[in-house]
Amino acid sequence: MLRNCLSSIFKSSYSKSKFEVIVVDNNSHDGSCAFIKKNFPKVTIIRLKENVGFAMGNNEGYKHARGEYIALLNNDTEVDKNWLTELVAVAQDSRVGIVASKILLQVPFVEVSITSSVVQQSDLDQSTNFSPRGVLIEDISCPNSDCRDLIWYSTGFDKQKVLSGVGLRWTTGKATVLLPILEEKNTFSFVFHGYPSNDSQLPMNAKVSVKNKELCHFSLSPNSVFNKKITINKSTCADNLVWLVQNAGNLLLKDGYSKDIGSVTRILGGSVEEFYEPDSQFFSQERKLVSACGAGMLIKREVIEKIGFFNQHYFMYYEDIDFCLRVWKHGWDIVFAPKAIMHHTHRATTGKTESSFFISMIEKNHLFLLLTHFSLSTFLQEYFLFGCRLFDAILKQFVFRFKHWDKYQIWKIKASGRLDAFISFHKKIFTFIKIRYWWKSREVRNYNQLKHHLY
Repeated sequence: MLRNCLSSIFKSSYSKSKFEVIVVDNNSHDGSCAFIKKNFPKVTIIRLKENVGFAMGNNEGYKHARGEYIALLNNDTEVDKNWLTELVAVAQDSRVGIVASKILLQVPFVEVSITSSVVQQSDLDQSTNFSPRGVLIEDISCPNSDCRDLIWYSTGFDKQKVLSGVGLRWTTGKATVLLPILEEKNTFSFVFHGYPSNDSQLPMNAKVSVKNKELCHFSLSPNSVFNKKITINKSTCADNLVWLVQNAGNLLLKDGYSKDIGSVTRILGGSVEEFYEPDSQFFSQERKLVSACGAGMLIKREVIEKIGFFNQHYFMYYEDIDFCLRVWKHGWDIVFAPKAIMHHTHRATTGKTESSFFISMIEKNHLFLLLTHFSLSTFLQEYFLFGCRLFDAILKQFVFRFKHWDKYQIWKIKASGRLDAFISFHKKIFTFIKIRYWWKSREVRNYNQLKHHLY
């Protein structure tokens, strides 16, 4: 990852004599520093004796920076050659304090359509359920787990059901699925089932296609199975590649939580699935924000000199939102630059097991953000809800301890994380009360103005 990141920076169209690259090593033990010295000797390395987190790590890097602008970049990213040029161009406006990148998912996708004849559920079981039934398809498989985890059943699918360990979905006649293109040659295995009926008058006709190019077509009699391996070559479908937008700035919600602009969340059968929207005209327009993602932003030095940099009490998570709100409240604009494109390997996952540390950071820092920037009524409401979540986790940990070991382990992690957040927050509550009123006395834009930008 580090090689790709640094290589992409030095391929920049921006003059090499006008930028410097600083890598902050947060006490890594994987040979990163030796690798950088050998392969990228022009890079300045700041080695820290311990992992001080994202916030303080960036603060340490800033102390060694000499430029008029400070660009932040995660090590698991790659930038387009015009990324830096576009960021600096947008920053020329004196009212702009921060410029946000368009962050695309590293992997491109191909949208595959599955079209079939349709019957109603009542035709299959003589019920009063008139839901459309197209083709029953097993979870699409591919050679590696990274590929399988990225497959996204976009539209036209019913809720997944698992039978004998096999995931199954009905289509509704026309369905679309996004398949990740990780290699030049990508093979996917499809398994289709005919209608589960003894009625021989219910044959199924279906086809699989990309745009107007048909990949296969078939007919299925009831209770039969059709297996098909489909190979998609990256070079031959270059014109049909779909890039997904991971972040085009952050939306701030009324409860203090945030959401990536580009993220898609849906709830199916009680489970939450998160993915990303395809790049489109909407993401090609420059616009103002109240918050940007710290994985790839440009900041004017004068902004940091006036209001400081990241609040190190956050360690990681929410520190970029806190910083952006301070910048915005002091009168600077935060602008999304659609042509400043970078690619990020991270993706949201479904059903990801959260660590106690992650839960603690999110819960604690959410309260810090509310106490600093939101109304006291909003803070007290969310503080009460946090207390309810803490009590709920401790109670369920106790209830499941002797009955459901798997659930006990899940709630033990949640209880531990929330309890740690509770203790950590109260250790610093008076510090943040002082921070709240210190910033409040200096802001140009207030919370009443911010409310118009909350969702």
